[in-house]
Amino acid sequence: MAAKNNNEESITAGYPRIEKLIESEDFDAVNQSFAKSFDELAKIAKQKSGLGKGKAAKRAMRSYELTMDLFKELLKLKYQMLEALKKEAAKST
Repeated sequence: MAAKNNNEESITAGYPRIEKLIESEDFDAVNQSFAKSFDELAKIAKQKSGLGKGKAAKRAMRSYELTMDLFKELLKLKYQMLEALKKEAAKST
C-alpha cells in the first residue's frame, strides 16, 4: 500500500490535496473555512490592541486573498488545458 501512495505522490507533483480540490471543484468546505477565519481576522485587525496583532491579522487576510486568487488561476489554467485538449482531439479526427 505504501508503494501505491508513493507512486501517487510522484504523479501529483507533491500537492495531491490541491490537485484533488481543483479536479473536483468542490470548494464548499474551503470557502466556509476561509470565510470563518477571514471574519475572525477582520475583527482582530479592527481592534486597536498592541503587540502587532492587527498588522499580523491584515497580513494573514492578504494571504487568504492570495490563496483564493491562486485557486482561481489554477481553475482558469485547468479550463485552458481542457480546451487545448479538445482542439487537439478535433484536429486528429
